[in-house]
Amino acid sequence: MALLLNDFIDGLRGSRSHFLKHLIGLTPEQWVWKPYPECKSITETAQHLLIDDLAALDALKSGAEPDYDSFTVIETEPDALVAALKKGSSDLIEHIKATYKDADLETPVSAWGKMLPLAVALGYWSSEDYYHAGQVAYIRMATDPKWDYYATIYG
Repeated sequence: MALLLNDFIDGLRGSRSHFLKHLIGLTPEQWVWKPYPECKSITETAQHLLIDDLAALDALKSGAEPDYDSFTVIETEPDALVAALKKGSSDLIEHIKATYKDADLETPVSAWGKMLPLAVALGYWSSEDYYHAGQVAYIRMATDPKWDYYATIYG
């Protein structure tokens, strides 16, 4: 059976869901803690993912590399960040579904300014969630050695 666009969209939904699981139960201190000054806090990581969503959508619409400095994220509170992350992912997915519903998975699209086949771009966007989930897990384990990663995430 051939893979369909919806299979890749399910993967994109799954990667964001995986990331969001890492945020459940964070303390206010964990949201802002950094293991060293140059590292992003969980708040900054979430803000970065919001910009990724905006930039991905912009690149899909324009076909060009986004101007990352033109995107502003105002959310700083955990609940607002989680809501914005859900919306950003949903907006990206809805655009993909509407624009590429009848497209071949090899259709070239702009993924943050780099032309890639649609299926590859979808995997590329998913990888951001997984990568940043690892950063959040690192901070959680560093700040709470009793946090059970496997029970919490894969439960």
